[in-house]
Amino acid sequence: MAKRILIYTNHFYPEHFKINEAVSWLADEGFHIHVVTGWPNYPEGKIFKGYGLFKKSFERREKLTIRRLPLIPRGNGSKSRLVINYLTYFLSTLFYTIFLIFFKKKFDKVLVHHTSPFFIAISAILYKIIKRAEAILWDLDLWPQSLEAVGIINSGRVFNSVEKGVKIFYKKFDVVLVGSKSFIKIVRQRVPHNRVFYFPNWAEKIIEDNKIKHKLKIDDLNPNALKIMYTGNLGTAQDFETLCKVIIQNKKENIQWIFIGEGRYKKKMVQLLSVEVRKNIVRFIPQQKLATLPSWVAQADVLYLSLNDSKLFSQTVPAKLQGYMAMGKPILGMLAGEGASIIEEAKCGFIAPPSNAIKLNEQIRNILNTTKSERKNLGENGKIFYQKNFSSKIRKKEFIGYIKN
Repeated sequence: MAKRILIYTNHFYPEHFKINEAVSWLADEGFHIHVVTGWPNYPEGKIFKGYGLFKKSFERREKLTIRRLPLIPRGNGSKSRLVINYLTYFLSTLFYTIFLIFFKKKFDKVLVHHTSPFFIAISAILYKIIKRAEAILWDLDLWPQSLEAVGIINSGRVFNSVEKGVKIFYKKFDVVLVGSKSFIKIVRQRVPHNRVFYFPNWAEKIIEDNKIKHKLKIDDLNPNALKIMYTGNLGTAQDFETLCKVIIQNKKENIQWIFIGEGRYKKKMVQLLSVEVRKNIVRFIPQQKLATLPSWVAQADVLYLSLNDSKLFSQTVPAKLQGYMAMGKPILGMLAGEGASIIEEAKCGFIAPPSNAIKLNEQIRNILNTTKSERKNLGENGKIFYQKNFSSKIRKKEFIGYIKN
């Protein structure tokens, strides 16, 4: 008889997160899966059209059941709005978990896909304790370190209090998967066992295939300019403030900057840049469907990523790094630590230290001095490294192994 798996996740389809693909892998293996998630609202901060209280709150597809629970959306992403978002979803999951415990057939395993916040683990632990199920934590956002890194926690006393609470819950998980090698040591200090495994990100199948299927147009695209593109969340963790300064400093260079996505910092970026640079130098494109991403990226010469200057982010590998590598484009990164080491080892791009405008300017000069052929070689290096170390085929085999064993 196939195993029954209960999955808690803050985000699920139509939001773009790796859990979507992981659930498909489990379904292909014949598991009975029950996904507990919230109304989709990331990153725009508004409930997606077609979802809500009486719209797609419950779906069943063969052996897959999806329960989308009520929450107050993220809105503009302010601290107060995020707290409300977190708390309302926590309460929804808590009450729904009590319902599952008393009125639904037991699940053999509980999997928590942890992005943020950590509250989602509380309901899973409650289920584990009462129903004696095995609990697996797929940890993608290390609390409270991530709260400190983005400025939500500024007090040492508060940090220590949150950390003590988080450690209590970690002890209840039988297996922990982490996306960065640097996290292994930290997590092993929190659990009473050594079942902590390195489980890095991968690129979705659509990104791996990297087929151009859509005819897309970017207004005022200059075929002779160096086109540097960023895709994904335009948030506070990426230090776009430093990047905006660099864009302004290079406004007379033959460079076009293209940003595809939404996020808390987008409005501020538009304000900062619209005053200083011409409209055709920087293009902002709304969040796009994943299926169209290869077609957008095909128009770029270089892909950009960054993280703030903090201890946690030096231990973090940005999720988009593997996607960039899979699409065979050279990478311009303003980051340190493990993410920078991967770019360096793969020989697939240019690296500047985090929050360092001078070094980022130097690397932009270096890119301007490269030929198309040299940039193509860098992109190919990244793609080869990705296929050997991060491909979805490798990740799928590992993931199924963790669940089965």
